[in-house]
Amino acid sequence: MSALLLSYFTASPLGIYGCKGKLCRRRLWGGTMRGDVMGGTQQVKDVEKFINKHELLHMNDRVVLAVSGGPDSLALLQYFQQIKHDYNLSLYVASVDHGLRGEESRQDLEYVRSLAGNLGVPFFGTSVDVPAYKQETGMGTQEAARLLRYRYFKEVMDEVQADKLAFGHHGDDQAETMLMQITRSAMPEAIHGMPVKRPFARGSIIRPFLCLEKKQLVKYCEQYQIKPRYDPSNEETDYTRNAVRKHILPFMKEANPKLHRHMQRLSERFTEERTFIQEQALQVLKKVKMEGGKGGFTQFSKTEFQKHPLALQRSAFHLILNYLYGNQFEEISYLHEEMFFHLLDEQKPNASLDFPKGLKIIRAYDELTFTFRSEKENSPFFQTLYIGEQVSLPDGSTISLTAGEDSREQGSCEYVCDSHHVSLPLIVRNRMPGDRMVLRGMNGSKKVKDIFIDQKIPAQLRDNWPLVTDHDGQILWLVGLKKGEGCTRDSSGTWLRLQYKK
Repeated sequence: MSALLLSYFTASPLGIYGCKGKLCRRRLWGGTMRGDVMGGTQQVKDVEKFINKHELLHMNDRVVLAVSGGPDSLALLQYFQQIKHDYNLSLYVASVDHGLRGEESRQDLEYVRSLAGNLGVPFFGTSVDVPAYKQETGMGTQEAARLLRYRYFKEVMDEVQADKLAFGHHGDDQAETMLMQITRSAMPEAIHGMPVKRPFARGSIIRPFLCLEKKQLVKYCEQYQIKPRYDPSNEETDYTRNAVRKHILPFMKEANPKLHRHMQRLSERFTEERTFIQEQALQVLKKVKMEGGKGGFTQFSKTEFQKHPLALQRSAFHLILNYLYGNQFEEISYLHEEMFFHLLDEQKPNASLDFPKGLKIIRAYDELTFTFRSEKENSPFFQTLYIGEQVSLPDGSTISLTAGEDSREQGSCEYVCDSHHVSLPLIVRNRMPGDRMVLRGMNGSKKVKDIFIDQKIPAQLRDNWPLVTDHDGQILWLVGLKKGEGCTRDSSGTWLRLQYKK
């Protein structure tokens, strides 16, 4: 650190103080020497109250501070230096150079390293190649930078066995985030802001400054003559967040100077109420068959699902999507939700929807299935079957043919007919347009299509459903569903027995 920089900062167990040859004014409060930080003692109390309300810190916590060199993160470093004795905290600084601004961003990393060194706080830093990762994955700049940054923070937390990862996000950041979420989606599930605390790595992410405004943190840095480094890309309005920050947020804060508090309370309210509804919605999911996790499938009864209040149905729908998409379903909008509920109310017994990333929702009468499994193209099958042989169907099931003197049938998976009234070999095939069969005990014939409808067979299963005919084309058996006449009931002679096994 240069002599000029050392003239501004004096390393102290209590933090970084701008002394300039004289002691800063300090006051004894809660057992710790503190100044009028963050624009005044009230703001300090606000942060402590916020930390206590959300139980962000506990005694003896090991805390990694995410420090970029900007005013928010340097304020975070200063504040934690002040309170570390109250909680007996072990502090660590982690910083990431994203490689987006060349030498300038590398200097940011070295600047943070020097500050941490002067404070005696262990430092962890790295440089990552965001442009290369973007090219490799197809991600956007912000998404790629965030993923690499969090990946490194996790490594640091694991190495030092940290309990918390602290960020300097403030109330204005929260307002920006929620405004962006409102703009991008009309779905309440997508509007939640940044969580005050959430699980991460082996511990939790915490954001103790969400109760403050940006200007309070800037004033804090000015008061202690902390010299932040600024990223010029934050001034560019190519990114949506920067445009919101520069153009929309000032207008809204002019109308409501306490907008940051309003948005934070709104975020907390959303979280509390959504948590309660989701707990209730879990009762709905008890009757939903769920397998495979991300990329898997779910299946449930439409009738059972619609017995619940609409709010719980909506919440259960989104929980199912969370399960199948692995909590990454940004492409789902309120339009998809409307499509799903229209599918529930539709009068047609068979229908389907195509959702992003290959998810298909299929309704077959009362059964609803969410699946990523691609349906195999319906391929016609046509196999001859002689006495003593067995044929395999596309789904792995089998049909065998034997002959004997016993005419008794056992259940829907067997069919027995008189060998004198059918022509061999038998044919096992899928249905064809215009197929009709004479049912046992019925005069006249009936379309196979109508039998499927009467039996409520899902439309996607019908084309591959096996049926058996004799060599002349007479349909003897719609396997497992209906049996044709095609034989006498004379007890003498040889009987043919068809057996179906799944």
